[in-house]
Amino acid sequence: MSDRRRIAGVCLAIAAALYVAGVCLERAHPGFVWLTAFAEAALIGGIADWFAVTALFRHPLGLKIPHTAIVPRNRARLGRSLSTFIRENFLDEQYVRDSVARFDLAGALVDWLSRPARQRALAERLATALAGALSAIRQEAARTFLVQALRYQLGRLDSSRALASSLQVLVAERRHQALLDDSLKRLSGWLAEEENQERVKHFITDTVFRLFNPKVLGREVSFNRLAGWLIRERMVEQSARLIQAVSEDPEHPLRHHLDRQFAALIDEVRTDPKLRERLDTLRDDLLANERLADWLGAMWEDIAAWLASDLTSPDSEVRGYLERFIGWYADSLQSDPAARQWMNDQALAIIPPLVQRSGPHVDAWIERYLESLDSREIVTQIEKNVGNDLQYIRINGTLVGGLIGVAIHALTQLALWLGG
Repeated sequence: MSDRRRIAGVCLAIAAALYVAGVCLERAHPGFVWLTAFAEAALIGGIADWFAVTALFRHPLGLKIPHTAIVPRNRARLGRSLSTFIRENFLDEQYVRDSVARFDLAGALVDWLSRPARQRALAERLATALAGALSAIRQEAARTFLVQALRYQLGRLDSSRALASSLQVLVAERRHQALLDDSLKRLSGWLAEEENQERVKHFITDTVFRLFNPKVLGREVSFNRLAGWLIRERMVEQSARLIQAVSEDPEHPLRHHLDRQFAALIDEVRTDPKLRERLDTLRDDLLANERLADWLGAMWEDIAAWLASDLTSPDSEVRGYLERFIGWYADSLQSDPAARQWMNDQALAIIPPLVQRSGPHVDAWIERYLESLDSREIVTQIEKNVGNDLQYIRINGTLVGGLIGVAIHALTQLALWLGG
């Protein structure tokens, strides 16, 4: 029995004792009639409120009086009402949207991650999760299943479509031209150095001499000098100038030629049945290659063994890397308002619709959970959380009832005095 329930019971017992005392003494001492009025009303108020509070959870005195044991008898309806209330008030999309907009998710994340102790704790948990996942994957049954699933999915992959889509992504918004710009700038800068030009000249000169060194009139005629002159004075310098020109001119004809070649390649990959067949054959050959599978398996096993050993070490490199990465991420997010705003915008775009879609599922889950509970368990949980506060109703009912009884007695005496 809780303290508040005990206090309510004591108040009711005191009211009963005062009522008995008042009835016994009021004939000898008329003033005790006020005590009787107080105690009688307090006793009635306390008993009425005891009945009301008890009727919420069970049948008073075990008597199955109508409209008692309200909670266990209406748990299904209460579950529906509770789930509907939560869904309509707390899972409403506009309410969630306003709450997410007010809450600085990125700022809270930075604040949480900025403390070294939390960085270490998070790195430790990530390392533990990684070790658990690694242990599960390294088991023979799991590894066999994953390999079979991977082979099955790759075997169903449309190679030509995947390659065409990848190339399409590369050329979208002229990304290939940006890649070409960077490559040409680096190559042009490399060829601008005389030392590198000499390396290219000597390499090509030696290659030409090996491939073409005929005998003229019975004598070996070395083409080193001629080839060197041609390469030095024409090919390398002209190539360097061409590379620089293409690099500096966004509308250079070679760039347009590259665009046309990419478009033709994408169209060929997408529509040529022979190329599609060759790509699929290459895919199937790679998947059926047991040596390649054994090599990949051995490489994976070596990596997994190293990871497993490292994650269990007190001086784990992976755990240290995770901790440093978390610290770097927190510092970067702290110093980048645009990144924080992007994160908050993403939260605002994702969370409210997600909660809205999940509302009916949460609603149904609450109903099923409450229906699965035993009636006594529901009563116990409700009494545990709000039952003590309900006992104040009994206490207040006893005290307020007594005061009202005194007031009614006073008004009755006043009416009799005025009427007499």
